[in-house]
Amino acid sequence: MLMEIPAIYAVFKGGEVKTAPVNINGTDISFISEPAPTEYSADELDDRMPVLVADVRGLGKKELDDRLLMNMSFPGSDVWFLTPIKDVEDVFDCFMGSTVKLLVPYHMTRNDIVMEEAYEVTENCIPALFVSHGRVICRGEQTKDLASAIAEMERIGFAEIVVFDTDSTLSTDDWGSLHERHPGLIPFIRNRDGIAGDAGFQKIIYDL
Repeated sequence: MLMEIPAIYAVFKGGEVKTAPVNINGTDISFISEPAPTEYSADELDDRMPVLVADVRGLGKKELDDRLLMNMSFPGSDVWFLTPIKDVEDVFDCFMGSTVKLLVPYHMTRNDIVMEEAYEVTENCIPALFVSHGRVICRGEQTKDLASAIAEMERIGFAEIVVFDTDSTLSTDDWGSLHERHPGLIPFIRNRDGIAGDAGFQKIIYDL
């Protein structure tokens, strides 16, 4: 059964967590409108379902926003947190809040050793590969082939890897091929009705 995970783009402002839609250009994420108090609430289900919270201020400043971390709360949901991770100390900090799963943007880590350390210290870290024009964005805004970046994460040992298709350039065939070779991938797509839904993945993240 497909698990659909809604993504909300959040900031801690004026003493509370606020959200709004965003524009995304490669690794740059900016609000389209003034963030407002979030109206997200979990459906009343027997099982807790995840919600992905993207740290917009942190991603822009390339530094974890600890105010958002400590104040975000979504009763009935398990929080998956997408925020900059420079080193393993940031990993430890993120689990001081309500984070259940931590998405680690590959391009924001200090080096590949950080990914290895994150894997070693907790099973609740998931690499997040930001993809633009079909290629993975790396440190210094360089790019690399998606298949080789996935293979790199799999060599470390990660069973799940998020592929964030920031500009919706991956085709139906692309997603189908990726799922065939890497069944543990989790697509992150901007549109809930996006093409990844037909590729057989077990989990998909989509913009709420």
